Amino acid sequence: MHPSVEARKLISQGKLRDASIFLDSSIAKTPENDDLWYLRAIVSLKLNNYDNAHECLEHAISIKTRAEYFKLIGMAHLEMFEIDHSLEAFLRAIELDKKDAENYIYVAICLIMLDDPKSKEFVEKAYVRDKAKTKKMLKEFYSSFFATDFSITSGIKKEIEKKIDSIN
Repeated sequence: MHPSVEARKLISQGKLRDASIFLDSSIAKTPENDDLWYLRAIVSLKLNNYDNAHECLEHAISIKTRAEYFKLIGMAHLEMFEIDHSLEAFLRAIELDKKDAENYIYVAICLIMLDDPKSKEFVEKAYVRDKAKTKKMLKEFYSSFFATDFSITSGIKKEIEKKIDSIN
């Protein structure tokens, strides 16, 4: 079995330590394989080892530049609330893949967190690319950041929920 396939299998089974050991061994044998570095970054991110995730992604990008690598960099920065760095990575992902709606939603989320009105423009761009995914990601973002925020009144929460639900 190809090392990337085996690693993905371990990751999907939640065997992150085994995947980590397997990937480290595989990378030692074929350090020019960008996909192995990317998968190692995923494992590191899932284990909350952000520094190693960034290092692995730098290796992957030095071998091959792919939008998904920048998306993962953006996600890692977003988890650490490094919004400016996250935004920069997601914008780079858009440069490389203008079709992926997720990149546009992530940019919109960063802009929302920076209180930048341009967020609406990126939500609209995501919507044009994939309506269902846009609605799903907006719901997830709302649930994660606003649904349990006691500083937001229930009336405003209902308005937000209504707007998201009205997306066709």
